[in-house]
Amino acid sequence: MKRLVIPVTSPLFVVMLGVLAALPPLAIDIGLPAIPNLQAGFGISIGEATQTLTVFLLGFSIGPVLFGPLSDRYGRKPVLLFGVGLFSLAAFACALASTIGQLLAVRFAQGIAAGAAAALPAAIVRDVFSGREALSRQSYVALVMGVAPLVAPLMGAALLQAGDWKLIYESLGLLGTALFFLAFFGYVETKDLTAKANQSGNVLKVAAAAYASLFRNRHYLLNAGLLATTFGTMFAYITGSSAVFIDMLGLPGTTYGAIFAVTAAGTICGAASNGRLVKVLGEDKLLRSGVCGSFAVNMLLLACALFGARSPVLITACVFGSNFFSGIVMPNATHQALHSVGHIAGSASALQRSLQFLSGAGAGALVGLIAGNQLMGMAIVMALFASVGVVLLLMRSGRQLAH
Repeated sequence: MKRLVIPVTSPLFVVMLGVLAALPPLAIDIGLPAIPNLQAGFGISIGEATQTLTVFLLGFSIGPVLFGPLSDRYGRKPVLLFGVGLFSLAAFACALASTIGQLLAVRFAQGIAAGAAAALPAAIVRDVFSGREALSRQSYVALVMGVAPLVAPLMGAALLQAGDWKLIYESLGLLGTALFFLAFFGYVETKDLTAKANQSGNVLKVAAAAYASLFRNRHYLLNAGLLATTFGTMFAYITGSSAVFIDMLGLPGTTYGAIFAVTAAGTICGAASNGRLVKVLGEDKLLRSGVCGSFAVNMLLLACALFGARSPVLITACVFGSNFFSGIVMPNATHQALHSVGHIAGSASALQRSLQFLSGAGAGALVGLIAGNQLMGMAIVMALFASVGVVLLLMRSGRQLAH
């Protein structure tokens, strides 16, 4: 039977990469409405129920670092198939778990699998495209990925209406299965496996050498840092938003859901705009504009917190703006970071994803630690990460002038 290969220039190829990149936020956000159901079903505390998110994130922080170098050595396709295959099996195992311990164990495995799969889309784009065409593709992958936090909680709530929490994990398993067969039949290996780096050397030594070279590469680190700080800004909002809109402003949950959807749409709009504008303005100008724009709107949000402005419309507008500029920064920073390390793009993409997770986790923790009203904590952390982004941008610009 003749294989139905997906052309790399087709929209389906971009959608496939976007869904792969979206597996982590999708697997996290779709389960949020089911936390109370887990609590009741297993007879556990709410804190124990939320550990299903914690262990997934822990696994996800490990997955990219482990499997990125393997994709450089053995190719993208075997690592991709392993990742989505394990993700699917772990999802079905979650639905079969009879104790919270079993559920936590398979969620950890699912996080590792999601990390393995989600680390590859940026590297695959780097394999196939170059220059502004690569950047345009990264933007569209980011656009598809940005849909996940927009629809995942709604999907989770709808699935709970149709069944119980197990249906959520069964749906993730079906998604993973569909991705597995789509990649198996439609994706042709994009990594050049004839390169010298793929022919010799212990894989552990090769991986260690790859990561060592990345940590010595200032250009890579500065751009990966811009990506991480942008992600931190977004996670500060995700962590603090419910406390701001529900607890502080007293809005009903349905209104909060609508506001969250609007602000999440900011990322999609930014990525879509970037995909079009980059061919006209260039990535450097857009990257600078995105970082500076994010800084400006987050300082406005901080001013709202400092002066007691509690308008839901104003706060939503500021966050929409922040997410819009994040949608511009992320694909440009990703492309810039990978531009000079194409020979180890899998390792570079994997390290980027891990740095994103660490930044997001740190931002979320800071929101809870900072004193003051809920808006103050969220606004301070968002402004802090946006400010660090400006510092990194200045360091990056200074380096370019020096050369």
